[in-house]
Amino acid sequence: MLMAGIHITHTETLIVRLETHRGIIGWGENTAAPSHGGQTLSDMAQAFNGGIKDALIGLNSENLSSISALLTQKFPKGSGAIAAIDMALYDLVGKDLGTPAYTLMGGKRRDSIPLLWLIGTKSVETDIAEAQKCSALGYQFFKLKLGVKSVKEDIQSALGLRSVLGDAIQICADANMGYSTEQAVEFLEGSRDANIAFLEQPLAKENLVGLKHICSLNIAPIGLDESITSIADVIESKKYGVSGVSLKTLKLGGISGVLRSATVCNSLDLQINLAGKIAETSIASAAVLQLSAALDKVNWGISPSHPYLAEDVVDQPIEPNKGIYHIPNQAGLGIEVSESKLKHFQV
Repeated sequence: MLMAGIHITHTETLIVRLETHRGIIGWGENTAAPSHGGQTLSDMAQAFNGGIKDALIGLNSENLSSISALLTQKFPKGSGAIAAIDMALYDLVGKDLGTPAYTLMGGKRRDSIPLLWLIGTKSVETDIAEAQKCSALGYQFFKLKLGVKSVKEDIQSALGLRSVLGDAIQICADANMGYSTEQAVEFLEGSRDANIAFLEQPLAKENLVGLKHICSLNIAPIGLDESITSIADVIESKKYGVSGVSLKTLKLGGISGVLRSATVCNSLDLQINLAGKIAETSIASAAVLQLSAALDKVNWGISPSHPYLAEDVVDQPIEPNKGIYHIPNQAGLGIEVSESKLKHFQV
């Protein structure tokens, strides 16, 4: 995957396995993502083995988010590991009760949801070719990765996608903090005819003056991702004119944190994109799908990242059908981890 000039070929991720005294197993995950408000793998492992693991022994798993809150209070530097534990608790309790995790989140609001497919190649021509290929397979929502090429080429890609995909297909774009204010303005003005659904995180986190300026242009809705690492950030973003945010389990405290953040988004009339950091395994992607079933609205799409992996840690990854994910109704997160595959990647 290419994003903002970076070629990503590998990922580091913390995977947590919880087991009850009756042998029920739950799985959770948090990808190393310090640039996105997360933590490094070594930080997460150190926190997990430095007291969090021992503090879990003997707790009642059915307490769910109260366990995450307790651990957060006791281990303020353990946010990454705690987010993975929170996810594993939803998987474990769902399996224990024989119900999908979305039931524990308040119940299912939808049976299926479109996948937001990422387009990020080295040329305008290959961007368009990939979009055409995926559109023929039924995909209905595309996110163009910016900052890989020049701004002029990014504009050409956006306009080219709209030309070949037609007006019914949704297109958005994501610069992953790779643009200056001037470049963001150039892209927005040059891609007007592409009618993008939103432009995600065009500027560096600290460029708040630039953020307010591009929001005030009202050319396209502006969303934030890397800037959003807490509910306080969600609330703060509203005053700059932002239209929506990307919610990730890795930086918001797992499933429980995303649920809380989504409630705040609804109250502020902010759109929601649910995404995984490139690249999470099917564990975290399954959590995104369960969340997408339970949240009130996810109008800016979902981006599970396991389809981009060369190898996964489950025997049967959840696959889209003609660009649509059907929410798994199995107990817990709806996936089964292959411990032999997991052992192959263990460090």
